[in-house]
Amino acid sequence: MVYDRVEIIWKRFVLMEQKVYESWKKALAGTEYAEELNSLCGEALEEAFLGYLEFGTAGMRGKLGLGINRMNTFTVRRSTQGLANFIKEEGLSEKGVAIAYDSRNMSKEFAKETAWLLAENGIKVYLYEDLRSVPQLSFTILQLGCAAGVVITASHNPKEYNGYKVYGADGGQVAPDDAKKITGYIDAVEDYLSIKVSQNIEEQENITILGQDMDEVYYEKLMSILSHKEALAKNAKDLRIVYTPLHGSGNKPVREMLRRIGIEHVYVVSEQEEPNGDFPTVIVPNPESRDSYRLAFELAKEKNANMIIATDPDSDRMGAAVLDGKGEWHLLTGNEIGCLLMDHVLSGKNKEHGYIVNSVVSTLMADEVAARYGVKSIKVLTGFRFIAEQIKLRTEENFLFGFEESYGYLAGDFVRDKDGIQAAMLIAEAACVCMEKGMTLYDLAEDMYQRFGFYSDEVISITRPELGGMDRIKNVVAELREHNPVEFGEYAVREVTDIEKGTVRNILSGERSECTFPKSNVLMFMTAGGRVILRPSGTEPKLKAYLSVRGSTREESKEKLAALKAGLMEIITPILEQ
Repeated sequence: MVYDRVEIIWKRFVLMEQKVYESWKKALAGTEYAEELNSLCGEALEEAFLGYLEFGTAGMRGKLGLGINRMNTFTVRRSTQGLANFIKEEGLSEKGVAIAYDSRNMSKEFAKETAWLLAENGIKVYLYEDLRSVPQLSFTILQLGCAAGVVITASHNPKEYNGYKVYGADGGQVAPDDAKKITGYIDAVEDYLSIKVSQNIEEQENITILGQDMDEVYYEKLMSILSHKEALAKNAKDLRIVYTPLHGSGNKPVREMLRRIGIEHVYVVSEQEEPNGDFPTVIVPNPESRDSYRLAFELAKEKNANMIIATDPDSDRMGAAVLDGKGEWHLLTGNEIGCLLMDHVLSGKNKEHGYIVNSVVSTLMADEVAARYGVKSIKVLTGFRFIAEQIKLRTEENFLFGFEESYGYLAGDFVRDKDGIQAAMLIAEAACVCMEKGMTLYDLAEDMYQRFGFYSDEVISITRPELGGMDRIKNVVAELREHNPVEFGEYAVREVTDIEKGTVRNILSGERSECTFPKSNVLMFMTAGGRVILRPSGTEPKLKAYLSVRGSTREESKEKLAALKAGLMEIITPILEQ
């Protein structure tokens, strides 16, 4: 009975999407798109028209190609017209929209079309003349007092992808309520295939082109967050850095900031220096992937470099590698970089009324670092918009630092998203402070374990792509929500936080209290010196488990992590196999 209903619903859905496909064929007949559209068949056709790309707080993202489930000129026009209608309805046309784009294929074209269509709707537009980073776009919104911002990017996704990311007037990713409103306006756009758009942006009086003048204001703001200028003055000239922008937008701003703080020896990986949306030298342009550093390792050996810095295509994330005590390159984790930068920033800043913000899935070490410096540590859900939200709310307090374990960092509140350019500059400054003490960044990381405790962290990603995989993932979370584990291996669970239900339960006392996080499908289990967080994807058959432990020695910490992981897998594996 249930299966019959599902089949009926599915057939209706397929029929509806078939009608959409036919409307595309009719509208685009005789155009440059007709041949590609007519060639779609089978699974490729089904995927291309299997529902519109979802628009959320991060905008929309998808593979390039024709179809309503793809990033193309027509889905971009549809979203832009919806955004334009939202801005006009809110009476914000005069405040305008700032637009930037990264190095991905079609990014420039999508950005120009977005600018032209918004301007055609009577909205002021500020468009960058060339590719710029996500943090620069966020900064521009705040600097110019814009109503919104758009950046064409798919971050560190594979080359087949692009995206349309929308920002609010506060410089952060668009708020959930506004995202829902914009989605409503987008859904109401009917005849988007006939919207006429031009690449000739000079025809539009409402478009202002931004360039080096705005860059300069941003660079000056970056210089203001430096806190160890004496160490820079003494040691910057001796620091040797290999940098790779991974074919993205970081090449100019990162090199410029390293130059401004006095670092004379910056060696750029030439094969990855120029913007290239095909990212030909890497599997994916991801600064947390060791593969992305292959060419950088070779150049670092040749140049006798002290450290390596990498940024992703839109330069919101930064990764780094440092030499260990054996002369091998150690790729720092997002948690390690976050704690290193936090320690560095807090050691040189006024901490009165200060606070740091980090995602709930980031390392437990962050809380210990904050406590030692006497500043408040605020936990937020995953997503940098929640960090930006805290900055917006806490105007009477002193924001010092924010980070996520996924390689996103922020020290200056003149930007409201993660800033890989800030991070690159600050980690170079931290390296100069280390040189002042006769240390390396690797030594500093080791020293932090001695000072704050031996923490070990791991992210386990479980994907079940087979038929029914999404249900199996859901079953794991549902089962552990209904029947809370009392232990993971030898480690007893002391507290359970169910963020979806908004409850915190103390296992020992039985006491219950309210959870302060916004509702989200996340479960958190605290053990003696450790933590397990389960977070399923809402759109993919994927479950992420975030483990963090503390031990009295490095060996004990690693052993506790292994035991905690084994205990977790012992519980969830049978559920996945049901």
